[in-house]
Amino acid sequence: MDEKKGLKPFGFKDKLGYMLGDFGCNMSFVFINSYMLLFYVTCLGIPGKIYSILILIAKIWDAINDPIIGSLCDSHVPKNGGSKFMPWIKWGSLPLLIFSIIMFIYIPNAPLWAKCVLCLGSYMVWSVAYTSVNVPYGSLQSVITTDSIQRSELSNARSIGAMLAQAPVMLILPLLIYDENHNPKGQLFIYVVALMGLIGFVAFFFLRKLVTERVETVPVEKKQFNYFQTLISFFKNKPMMGVTLSSVAMLAFLMTATSTMHYAFMCYFKNTKLISLGTVISMFPMLIAMVLCKPLVKKFSKRALCTYPFIISVIATGILTFVKIKNPYVWLVVLAMAMFAVGLYTVLTWAMVADCIDYQERKSGRREEGSIYATYSLFRKLAQGVGQAVVALAIDLTGYVAASGANQTAEVTDKIYTMTGVLPFIGSIICFVSMLVLYKFDDNTDSINVKEN
Repeated sequence: MDEKKGLKPFGFKDKLGYMLGDFGCNMSFVFINSYMLLFYVTCLGIPGKIYSILILIAKIWDAINDPIIGSLCDSHVPKNGGSKFMPWIKWGSLPLLIFSIIMFIYIPNAPLWAKCVLCLGSYMVWSVAYTSVNVPYGSLQSVITTDSIQRSELSNARSIGAMLAQAPVMLILPLLIYDENHNPKGQLFIYVVALMGLIGFVAFFFLRKLVTERVETVPVEKKQFNYFQTLISFFKNKPMMGVTLSSVAMLAFLMTATSTMHYAFMCYFKNTKLISLGTVISMFPMLIAMVLCKPLVKKFSKRALCTYPFIISVIATGILTFVKIKNPYVWLVVLAMAMFAVGLYTVLTWAMVADCIDYQERKSGRREEGSIYATYSLFRKLAQGVGQAVVALAIDLTGYVAASGANQTAEVTDKIYTMTGVLPFIGSIICFVSMLVLYKFDDNTDSINVKEN
């Protein structure tokens, strides 16, 4: 694994371009991840039990796409030293825009089967387009630079891009899509996703223009490629398993607060205007992490920064679960404490994944960043599906009645409150244990030396 000669050195353009990549991905993904359940369950009236089945099927399909696209990327031989990953991003970005829009066609009076077909069918096509962009984009980091600090800077830039995309979804939309009775206006969703998708499409264009691939890689020949061999190596890679398990727990449980928050403020606190404030407070720790990322990595290890702060998350989410907080502002402060570890982890996750890719190459003798990243992405998508399914089932188990909107019984609202805390509580515990036990990179930033059990 060597860097190509004669290319311009790593710099600001790479970080800006890489930031725009995740900005573009999240212009589509964040809205769908945050509002798809609300749109189909509350606006279109699909029962929670049925929606949980639909989203699990969709996410399994979505996850299967990742190793397929990843292996195709690894098998792709660029012509005349061209880009290994950029063509995928170019050709996947347009269908990503189109099917983001189709997914939010408002058909409240259609029969249930038609709503289910729209939900499952549009998501399955969208997921193929998203994977065709996101897997090559995620793999791109490992071929931009081999320097660990520069990878941390890229990971930080990626987090900034995601944050900039999340801001309008989390801060502005809650003020626009709810009516005076705290119920969502489903007819507005399609216009919002169309505008955001178009902005994302432009961001992908500038990503391709600004980022330089410097690392020389030897493509895996199709006749020799064996994904099951890669998968076995993946499971033997303890640091990779630590990152994967913690990511799964974070997405499937800890981050469900972004979805359940809507129901907590709609039904328990009776104040949907505070959702925007809640987003600001929950995102504030991530902003701090972005600013302090580089100096903290130099002083501490990525392992320490992505492990021990989860103790704070365990305590905070435990309070949200077992203490009935009546004041929404106090509740939001405790939630912000829980998000502190998420901020650090999110900023550094992609740098850790790139380090794990290098480590697996040293252990196996094969350079398969596309397939490894895709396998990691597979588990992330399964986790997202499990998280949405768990939330849909949990809402159904609370006794929530979609037709009643914000006007639920006191027993139901109390159960919704508990649900909002207990899922992140479980996730925080798993995140801490998996990072502590499995992710064994040295306390310096060396991506190769690993502490053995």
